[in-house]
Amino acid sequence: MPVAFLEAVAKLRAAYPEAPSKYPLPLTTNTFGDAEIAAALEALVCGPMTLGPRVAAFEAAFARAHGAADAVFCNSGSSANLLAIAVLARPQGPDQGPDLRPGDEVIVPSVTWSTTIWPVAQVGCVPVLADVDPQTLNVTVESIERALSPRTKAVFLAHILGNPAPVEAIAELCRQRGLVLVEDVCESLDAETSGRRCGTFGRMGTFSFYFSHHICTVEGGMVVCQDPADGDRLRIQRAHGWTRNLPTESKAMWEQRNPDVDPRFLFVDSGYNLRATDVQAAIGLVQLERRHAFLQRRRAVGEAWGRVRDRFADVYVPMQIAPGSSHFALPIVLQPGLGLGRAELADFLERHGVENRPLVAGNLARQPALAHVPHRIAGPLTGADALHERAMYVGIHPSQTDADVELLSTLLGQFAHQARQSRQANEGET
Repeated sequence: MPVAFLEAVAKLRAAYPEAPSKYPLPLTTNTFGDAEIAAALEALVCGPMTLGPRVAAFEAAFARAHGAADAVFCNSGSSANLLAIAVLARPQGPDQGPDLRPGDEVIVPSVTWSTTIWPVAQVGCVPVLADVDPQTLNVTVESIERALSPRTKAVFLAHILGNPAPVEAIAELCRQRGLVLVEDVCESLDAETSGRRCGTFGRMGTFSFYFSHHICTVEGGMVVCQDPADGDRLRIQRAHGWTRNLPTESKAMWEQRNPDVDPRFLFVDSGYNLRATDVQAAIGLVQLERRHAFLQRRRAVGEAWGRVRDRFADVYVPMQIAPGSSHFALPIVLQPGLGLGRAELADFLERHGVENRPLVAGNLARQPALAHVPHRIAGPLTGADALHERAMYVGIHPSQTDADVELLSTLLGQFAHQARQSRQANEGET
């Protein structure tokens, strides 16, 4: 990194200090240091700014970090989900049809971000919402089995809030049933199961680098895959359906098959424009190097708060957080029948300077948008309903201090005391 860019960043920081959050304990904070901003400046000044060599370097580094055959950088985690599903819905070779056809069913969690579900519908398939375990936040093998039908062709698994789903058992179920497995790891970068990174158990894994996530490229996403042919398909779908960004050998193969088309503008499939930029990749390369320190602090904070929360098991549902969690946030699920609910907890935390939000998007089957999307609900979604009605989360991020840990720990205890008093008063009235 040229010293001139770092010096320029230091001057900018001195002249324009970052505005403080109105919350003493915000959901997230800016993790950019001088190196990230200097890397972005270098890309802006020296070019290229659009997709170029820094994107390729970021993809290679990310694939190495996950033991994946390839990784494809795009403009958001939602786009990563769309790319993965779109690839499955396109021909898999000159003489092979798609893995997903219109009308096929794809099992998805009932508690996840909306864009785990929308791409399934957008390629003409039917999302089937499976229930989740309210203590892990994730789907289970049993809930997936209940969701199976003769039309099931794939499972789009999500690892929620950094907590790994039972992906080994689900991968084995998919293998036995001949189903494609895709993992949404957008909230769970660096989460592990049996020492193996989430995102590498299925055919593809998707990641997000949004501002609040484990590493940040402002907006950005990644798809990792185990088959280089999928990497080619992802790149074709990412950029208009053309071959420009393919590896040399793959690009040459398509050009030989189509000698009458200018190879600079050779389109071999349908596609989108979901490209990321070299400016984003420059930031991502720095953040990727820093992620181990980020993860260490996230785990320390998440485990400390989790121990406090789980001490009040009569007020907060004890969570089952795997040792390999990467602690995206702290989930808080209230016990039923307290007299004080999620709204009261949210208000209590807000009044004490703790930013909070519902757990992801709650039960997506209860969101009005689902009325416009052909879908199927796999049985009662009792776990998802519990999270919809009684769950929320507060943020975990690397800049949290021991004083922050102590603040929330104290507040969790104070609210638990109030909830107990409210429950006792209600019991006395009855």
